[in-house]
Amino acid sequence: MDLTNNPNEIFILIGFAYFIAGIVKGIIGIGLPTTAITIMTFFISPLVALGINLIPMTVTNIWQFSKADNPKKVIKDYKYFAFFLMFFILIASFFANAIGDNIVRLIFAFAVFMFVAINFFGFNFKMNPKNDKFWQSGLGTLGGLIGGAASIWAVPVTIYLLMKNVKPKQFVDVSGFLITIGCIPVSVGYIATGVFQANMFVFGVLGSVTAVIGFQLGAKLRDKIDPKTFKNLLLLFFIVAAFKMIIQSLVAYNIL
Repeated sequence: MDLTNNPNEIFILIGFAYFIAGIVKGIIGIGLPTTAITIMTFFISPLVALGINLIPMTVTNIWQFSKADNPKKVIKDYKYFAFFLMFFILIASFFANAIGDNIVRLIFAFAVFMFVAINFFGFNFKMNPKNDKFWQSGLGTLGGLIGGAASIWAVPVTIYLLMKNVKPKQFVDVSGFLITIGCIPVSVGYIATGVFQANMFVFGVLGSVTAVIGFQLGAKLRDKIDPKTFKNLLLLFFIVAAFKMIIQSLVAYNIL
């Protein structure tokens, strides 16, 4: 489906995708870009989805980080992760358009499988605090490479924060900071290479609005829905969508 040929249909579908993604984030605290991009790739190309996602991802995470208890301390404590994340996102984002839809699908599917594995099976490895700079640097680099190509650097961020065993509120504050800071270089790369185009702006603004509305609704539903059951159903959807993207890519390369 093309943005210019079917603007009304795309408008409705994108608004719906981010509304659902906002509900997901409101209920379980994570998963907005993953949910929105996964839904959008059912009817538009992954590269177009990445471009549209730029504005909602930036807006919602700035909003999330603005509610942090101690923003200055978060920036100071996680500056190494932020530096490596930004550096490698900037590099990788310049290749997203060049590698094309099929490779982006495969990278995104890989990141989704990582996301599912972490949330479904749990993650019990705990880091030695003495090695914190090493893990910040390493996972910041991994996040940058995945994030620049597929806009989903929340997976390495989640791994790192689980290893660090942070409290729930700190998880929200730090992830909000690291995702927000990553939006700067990815915006530069996507705008420079044409992944984000001017005609995507209105769709991005719409996604931002419906995501915030969905988040507020999700937060209210949090105590009325069993988060574990909801998360498991969501992870099942992610698995199906990831397999779909892999099959599409393999068919395109005449492997299937």
